Amino acid sequence: MGSNIPTFEDLKKEVIDAGLCCLCGGCISFCRENKLHAIDFKDGLPDYVDKERCLKCGICYMLCPVTDELKEELEKKYGKGLGKIIDVYSARSTDEKVLEVCCDGGVVTSLLHYMLDIHYIDGALVAKKTKAGSMPVIANSYHELLACAGATLATIPSLDKIKYYSTYTRVIPELKKIQYGGMEKIALTGTPCQTKTIRKLQLVNVLPSGSVKFIIGLFCIENFSFDPVNAAKFEEIIGGRLSDIQKINIKDKMIISFKDGSRKEVDLDALKTVARKACINCKIPFSNIYGDISVGGLGSPEGYTTVVIRSKEGKRMFEEAIEEGYIELHPEFNDEMADKIMEQLKIWTEKKEKR
Repeated sequence: MGSNIPTFEDLKKEVIDAGLCCLCGGCISFCRENKLHAIDFKDGLPDYVDKERCLKCGICYMLCPVTDELKEELEKKYGKGLGKIIDVYSARSTDEKVLEVCCDGGVVTSLLHYMLDIHYIDGALVAKKTKAGSMPVIANSYHELLACAGATLATIPSLDKIKYYSTYTRVIPELKKIQYGGMEKIALTGTPCQTKTIRKLQLVNVLPSGSVKFIIGLFCIENFSFDPVNAAKFEEIIGGRLSDIQKINIKDKMIISFKDGSRKEVDLDALKTVARKACINCKIPFSNIYGDISVGGLGSPEGYTTVVIRSKEGKRMFEEAIEEGYIELHPEFNDEMADKIMEQLKIWTEKKEKR
């Protein structure tokens, strides 16, 4: 009599082969942690590396952010749609060095800096820009955080130097290194699919997710995949070269700042042709309901970050960082601005749900 437990075969058919894989690495985490080595990344996607070693336990299927496994447990703890919200703010870093390089208001960098300074965390798992794209790194100092601040696509010197480039960075497989490095308390920044996977890992106690003490969830409408064809499409849409981009900001539009001082605003719908297929079909709430706080540019004036407080620890860390002078609220922040932010969050949440 066959088992009704969905296995990696089902995950491959329903998610990976269907082009819906988020590339978060959640499905392979259990195999790696328990040294089963049945599945791993192969040619950029999760696949069997030794099918005979597969236990057909279904844990890989359960941990995937695309599947509905653990849906009730997640909704009970984190809500759905807009998620559970304690407060919303518009804020920015007080550090001039951070403001020079940050995306939006630099709240993420300065909040992580504060948590490192008070030893609330041992390190932060963040993405660092490189010439080949972005890579996950563990930052445990101010200078390492500063090197990772900001968001830009200007990391490709020329397209003939690379075969593939993506704005998406896998962070979950990096958790294994943290365990071996002896870090017991880390903060993690991630997209909604990544943070949902982490929360699934924590619900079923799959190590080393227990090391994640604090999650900063990034707003995410879509990420992009750039092979030479898509890169050419993107350059045509923005009317400029990838290598000439200085900074990218995402609000209700993509705001591109070029190195020559010029700017271009691009409607997000116009970028669907270069967005990852998994992002276009993603139904996970864009405002990242699984973070202790979630952040993004949407709803805030230029130069400021929208901050959504979602947990007691998120509230405590954010308020302490303000009290200690690491972060400051927008000087005109009031209930009216908070209401406008909430309205923008609702609009984009509904837009993503209707895709």
